[in-house]
Amino acid sequence: MKTNIIKHIRDDFWFYIMVLITVMFVGFPLLWMALSSLKPSVELFKMPPQIFPKNPTLLWYKNTFSNSTVVRYFFNSFLVASSTMIIDMVIATLGAYSLARFSYRGRRFIMMTVLSAYCLPPIMLMIPLYRIIAALGLNSSYLGVIIGHVTFTFPFSVWLLIPFFQKVPKEMEEAAIVDGATSLKIFSAIMLPLCVPGILSTGIMAFILSWNEYLLSSVLIISDTMKTLTVGLANYISSTEIDWGAIMALGTATTLPIVIMFSAIQKYFVEGLTAGAVKG
Repeated sequence: MKTNIIKHIRDDFWFYIMVLITVMFVGFPLLWMALSSLKPSVELFKMPPQIFPKNPTLLWYKNTFSNSTVVRYFFNSFLVASSTMIIDMVIATLGAYSLARFSYRGRRFIMMTVLSAYCLPPIMLMIPLYRIIAALGLNSSYLGVIIGHVTFTFPFSVWLLIPFFQKVPKEMEEAAIVDGATSLKIFSAIMLPLCVPGILSTGIMAFILSWNEYLLSSVLIISDTMKTLTVGLANYISSTEIDWGAIMALGTATTLPIVIMFSAIQKYFVEGLTAGAVKG
């Protein structure tokens, strides 16, 4: 018994050590970025570098956000990411429910197509997608960028949601049918409430993917006032100069909405990913 306890403690110790190392590896660059955004220009390039600022200042934030164009970047990113998230949550929920619960001709082919689209690198779809959006006259428009982002995030959202609906016991639907419930009633009153964690976690992932997307947005957006945050950050990098203070401030401000969103609904996110990892 004593040997088992010691082995259990030793295993837990190494597990937490690995978790701590992973957190430090992932979190240190973010911490460095946040602290660097508070350093004056003299400390940014000081050798040897110091982690914590000696004379913290909000000058970079003041200079950056005094520019109305930067505020516009935030609005553009939020508009595109929110729209992508809502469209994905609605359409992917309907599509995943159909693929998980109904049997019809071509169902397996559709599932394999969704998986194949998710596995394809986005850059392979860049040219055909751009030509389609341009042919529709939607290039350099919010709708065109949203369509592009939905195209990339929709297959992932459907594939992530299918296990949530498969996890719900079919006996619940059969009991509702016996009671006279219609298919729409079963979907709205039974399936949706039970799959809320999965739908929310899928929406969060779609929002993050859209918020962080750069390649497609840089191709579709020409007007400076329509650029998203990730594309707008490139304005501070040129062949002759890199404005590190502004980049650190904008990078920190770009990360904050994601952190706040995770903090607000982390319970649903964890429940969603845990449930979706088990196929019922």
